[in-house]
Amino acid sequence: ILILTHVRPDGDTVGCAAALCTALREQGKEAYVLPNPELTAIFAPYLEGLLAPEGYQPKKVVSVDMAARGLFPENAQCYLEKVDLAFDHHPSQEFFAKETCLDAGRAACGELMYDVIRQWGSVSQAVALPLYFVYSNTSPATHAVAAALLETGIDFYPINRRHFRTRSLKRLKLEGMLTSGMEVLDEGKLAIVTLTLDMIAQVQA
Repeated sequence: ILILTHVRPDGDTVGCAAALCTALREQGKEAYVLPNPELTAIFAPYLEGLLAPEGYQPKKVVSVDMAARGLFPENAQCYLEKVDLAFDHHPSQEFFAKETCLDAGRAACGELMYDVIRQWGSVSQAVALPLYFVYSNTSPATHAVAAALLETGIDFYPINRRHFRTRSLKRLKLEGMLTSGMEVLDEGKLAIVTLTLDMIAQVQA
């Protein structure tokens, strides 16, 4: 089984891919995540040991948190018409897969993935850890899932520190540039900042 993540991979697609791949392996299945050329260093650790070797030929292909054909990374283009199952939570889902598991009422695909995986049995810490950090637009159900993941005993503090308490030097430099060029209007009620590609290139972000 080969698992696909979307372009500009975020915590939801990476977390779902890592959790699903790990859960499948715990079920005795052969599963890998397709390497994503845009994967950043902050998310790379979650896929350590899970990436497919070069030339891997899967029997089944699964996508996670991918709503449209335009979200396929360059190296996943060959699977555009070969996705057997898509897990998603976006109302804009294009139904490109043979089968689709969609719940547009979920705050994140990770919520849906948790409910799927727990049908196979108890959720291990290895599966719970990458699912814990993926939520953005929360709901009561989101907190219920987060509580269940914490109950597995995962060490969640390093995740919170990495994603919400730590800033890279490049980001700090960018924020400094944005602040210095900020235009404040309406007696301080409105602030406009401009981020350009040249600014990003300048700090090599």
